[in-house]
Amino acid sequence: MTSPQLIAKAVGGILSVTGAAVCVYWYVFWSRNYKGDLITHGPYAYVRHPFYSGFLSLAVGLALTFPFFETRLLLVFTLAVIVVFVPKEEEELIRRYNKRYLDYMEKVRHRLIPGVY
Repeated sequence: MTSPQLIAKAVGGILSVTGAAVCVYWYVFWSRNYKGDLITHGPYAYVRHPFYSGFLSLAVGLALTFPFFETRLLLVFTLAVIVVFVPKEEEELIRRYNKRYLDYMEKVRHRLIPGVY
């Protein structure tokens, strides 16, 4: 195995484990804190869609660690879902919470990756 392949597998492993941990943490946090109202603390204080962040990290990590057709396809589907559903979800949240969500968007500027997007 070449050095770039080892680096890709190491980075992929870290991203996979981190993504899986974020997804599990999000689920536990959300199930304990969601009571039908807007959540703006916890992981939501860093990005507006922490579950999508975690799953994206997991999908990228799997594609790097195990560069098979299936993991690459998972990454493509993940990106497609994010591109389609995040804007729709934000439209619904603006409709539901109006100014509160718009204020939250101003405070937490990034949808998925802190400091990037």
